[in-house]
Amino acid sequence: MLKKISLSKYVILLFILAIPFVNFNHHKYSKGEGVIVWDIKSYYAYLPAAFIYKDLSLEFIHKNKTLDFGKWIWPVKTPAGKEAILTSCGLSMLYSPFFFIAHTYAKISPKYAADGYSKPYHVALTFSAYIYFILALFILRKILLKYFNEKTTALTLFFIGAGTNLFYYVTYEAPMPHSYNFFLIVLFLWLLIKWYKNLNIKNTVFLGLTAGLITLIRPTNILILLLIPLYGVSDFQKFKENINILLKYWYLILVMMFSFILIWIPQFSYWYYVSGKIFYFSYGAKGASFFFDNPQVTDFLFSWKKGWFVYTPIMLFAVFGIYRLFKLKNPFATGTAIYLILNVYILSSWWSWWFGGSFGLRAMVDMYGLAALPLAALIEKKRNPNFLKHILIGILFLLTFYNQFQIQQYKNGAIHYWWMNKEAYRANFLHLHPTCKYWKVLRKPDYEKARKGIYVTVPVYDKHSVISDSLLKTEIFKNIKDSIVSDSLSGIYADSIIKSHKAGKYFKKLKLEYLTNYIDKCAMWKKEVKEKARKNNISYKNALKAEAERVYNTYSEKYEDTFND
Repeated sequence: MLKKISLSKYVILLFILAIPFVNFNHHKYSKGEGVIVWDIKSYYAYLPAAFIYKDLSLEFIHKNKTLDFGKWIWPVKTPAGKEAILTSCGLSMLYSPFFFIAHTYAKISPKYAADGYSKPYHVALTFSAYIYFILALFILRKILLKYFNEKTTALTLFFIGAGTNLFYYVTYEAPMPHSYNFFLIVLFLWLLIKWYKNLNIKNTVFLGLTAGLITLIRPTNILILLLIPLYGVSDFQKFKENINILLKYWYLILVMMFSFILIWIPQFSYWYYVSGKIFYFSYGAKGASFFFDNPQVTDFLFSWKKGWFVYTPIMLFAVFGIYRLFKLKNPFATGTAIYLILNVYILSSWWSWWFGGSFGLRAMVDMYGLAALPLAALIEKKRNPNFLKHILIGILFLLTFYNQFQIQQYKNGAIHYWWMNKEAYRANFLHLHPTCKYWKVLRKPDYEKARKGIYVTVPVYDKHSVISDSLLKTEIFKNIKDSIVSDSLSGIYADSIIKSHKAGKYFKKLKLEYLTNYIDKCAMWKKEVKEKARKNNISYKNALKAEAERVYNTYSEKYEDTFND
């Protein structure tokens, strides 16, 4: 007889099937620059530089004329005058198995160049996040089943995977570091449980290597080491016992430290090569720093700008669950509470506490494996009457649905990647696409002041300077008659598209049906089109179609060179 599959495994199976469906549907690996964009350019750069061009000095980006490396690699200058990759190499280590598969395929394929940036590499990076995420779910399932029942485990896996911004970073921006760190931290928790159960060399080495890799990808995650002395701690006496264990097995701690450092040796060697220093803070070249005397905790957690609990509300329930975790005497209770407090403090002290363009607080995704424990504790509270449990689970399902809805809003530009405000959030509430009012009230951080720890906002799109100076100077603009920029409202939309660098992305490939629907949903633009229909004695439908075609043709044919600058 076939063994009955548990409910929690069915949840994992759901993700195994759903994520490829989403990835094949958005197929970002086939569009424009693919998935090697923004920070990923730096995370990934070590692999082609080391294994294809065999030049970590990055001189090949100036000598090689077959690829536009200015598009793919964004180096920084070191005090030694050399060019360096901005980020550390930890993520490249996790990318590497998939990179080598893609590289092998590209070398034998007549269709793709084995240059590190053709389509197979983008596909490989996209699905690498998927593999690590699924592995993390299997490990997290084992951890949860140690402390909670099957139903609670299944629900927790579902809510963590589908009800948080983790889902976005496994699909739409898969190669970003968050799903990888989610996997590593879950692995660390499992290895820590095994280490306290069996204090041997093997468990120690794996624990040290995992901790080293976690911090190599994101150094602030070094906080995870606090879980070692805090494991099982419920009072000061238990903490003293743990310290005595660590002192007694001091040789294992040395082995763990050696394993931790071992994973960092390639990075130390690279930093010394490019800067002459073993420790080199590459982000300093970008004017980035922490402001520990000015943490933006309230905005970090609750603001409309990018608040963690606003854009990932399920995590508010996970935080409430920490109390239940203490009541259950879970060995991770104290560690979870302290880690959460310190993590929020440190991340909210970073100059860009919203962490650039992101859906929600992406920096918090890394710890969702740890947050799964208090969430499960809240779900499994045995004293709750059944109807209260059903209400709680119903709310969590509703928030999961809302998370998926917000992901679509973010994908469609109805949630801005910089940050929002109350007026912008309300203007687009329950709208899949941005409304007219949204563009008028949207504001963004002043990045120059933020680098000094001063947080003020400026309009994203300034209606008083609709067209950028560079565009005004072009002969193309001067010779256009009856173009979109001659209309008041249309001009604001045109400028918004230009300034957000989305013109090339959207208008060269944009279907007229999408643009028609967009105009029709915007009350003010719709009013202008109706006025044109009346003046020209044609139906609104025909005027709407003509307006969409005019906008599309204007951008795709006349502004193409400007947009690609």
